[in-house]
Amino acid sequence: MAKKARTAATPASSASPSKPPTVKFPELSPKEGLECRAILEDQILLIDDFFSPEECKAYVKFIDSLPLELTPPKKRGEAERVNHRMSIPSVDFAQRMHAVLAPHLPEFPYPAWAKRPSGAATNARRPAHSLNSNIRVYKYTQGQYFGPHYDDAVRDSETGAKSEWTLLIYLTGSQDGVEGGEDCMLHEGSPVTKGTKYVLRSDLMFMK
Repeated sequence: MAKKARTAATPASSASPSKPPTVKFPELSPKEGLECRAILEDQILLIDDFFSPEECKAYVKFIDSLPLELTPPKKRGEAERVNHRMSIPSVDFAQRMHAVLAPHLPEFPYPAWAKRPSGAATNARRPAHSLNSNIRVYKYTQGQYFGPHYDDAVRDSETGAKSEWTLLIYLTGSQDGVEGGEDCMLHEGSPVTKGTKYVLRSDLMFMK
């Protein structure tokens, strides 16, 4: 997980290539004994093995079954990006994944722009409220990449919650023969040099 930041990099487009069909996500099981480690304090968090090997395989198969689209040529002001992707709106899956993830997350600091509750200390923290229901799936094959960018913040029109942290779930890695494709902070996906990189993407949402 990475905190969203205002940078001079190019924004990523959040538009979906096309309206997706209704899909059924594979099951997720509750997890125990996972550790959330700070790679960079209040900036980058890492949870190893959030998905089991069996779940990773199921989600890779799921992604391969979808009508993914190659990202179109970038528009003016957008980041250079070459991969196959799809956006899937699913409140149900976002809620299920949040229920599995939330027990392993710390509380998060308020960003500088956020209004703290009356009487809250300057170092006050709060839990993530939910996950963004716009679930994105990414597939990167050899040579594909995502250029330097920052992730757009979005607000949930139903709850008023706003995204502050990006959630990336990597379904394949070196154990699957993948080389390259590292997520470089801040913030780009380097070219895949071997194998196929599969990613699930959402965002941690917070109330005011």
